[in-house]
Amino acid sequence: MTETEKELFIITLYTNYREYLKRSARILGADPMDADDFVQDVFLIAMKKADILMRRKDPRVWLVKVLANHMRNYRRRHENRFNCSLEEYGDFPAPKEVEPLWHILPSQFSESEQQLLIWRFEEGISYKEMSRRLGISENYCRVKLCRLFKKYRELMGI
Repeated sequence: MTETEKELFIITLYTNYREYLKRSARILGADPMDADDFVQDVFLIAMKKADILMRRKDPRVWLVKVLANHMRNYRRRHENRFNCSLEEYGDFPAPKEVEPLWHILPSQFSESEQQLLIWRFEEGISYKEMSRRLGISENYCRVKLCRLFKKYRELMGI
């Protein structure tokens, strides 16, 4: 069989049996949204196995069996997952306000040094952008920050 014939066969099956399979999925316990997803999955499987399906006398039976097996496998995979409601644990405390970086920097840093550290660690600005703002090369910007890290470690005794 050619690919075109297989596609036409699957399209015909989809048109004829989609609603039937959705009702079957609902009877087997799926909610309406999941039923539609299960049916779509069944037709994806049918597309992969079109050669086998085309040789069947009644492809509807095959589709229903695949649907039932797919739903059962889905339930097996998901039944062992741990589910709990966050309401059981009550209210979570609000996250603590993070102190701005300039509050915790040693006073020995100049304003320009503090600004460089703030750009990098609070604002997440790249070396390229910092070098553009300062009018220096990107490499020199990296060197300046490296020296600031060293100075910080010395001042903090790290």
